[in-house]
Amino acid sequence: MLKLFPIFIFLVLASLSTSEIYAQQGMDTSKVLVKFNEPMSRDGIFDTNNYTLYQDNEIPIAIYKVGVVAGDTAVVLYTEKYNPQSSYRLIINNLKDKSGNVISESHKMAFY
Repeated sequence: MLKLFPIFIFLVLASLSTSEIYAQQGMDTSKVLVKFNEPMSRDGIFDTNNYTLYQDNEIPIAIYKVGVVAGDTAVVLYTEKYNPQSSYRLIINNLKDKSGNVISESHKMAFY
């Protein structure tokens, strides 16, 4: 089963010993690193419409572009600047791993 791994602001390192979805915030408030537990298909991975980011569960944060990390197990979302003191919800749709499995409904959302 394909699951989202924790999301982090770009360049913040953390252990991936669990499949729980969580995040930590770093200094750069315009990049989000999203890690997956399997290599992802490139079909749709660069489409910003497949990612939605909300501040405090209601204010949309613009996503300008998506970059793929080597190995296809993570993407970097380039966003508008946001407040690191707020809470955020990330929703991902229409992405598949390299075997063709779609991210399950129960694992397509992350909070941080």
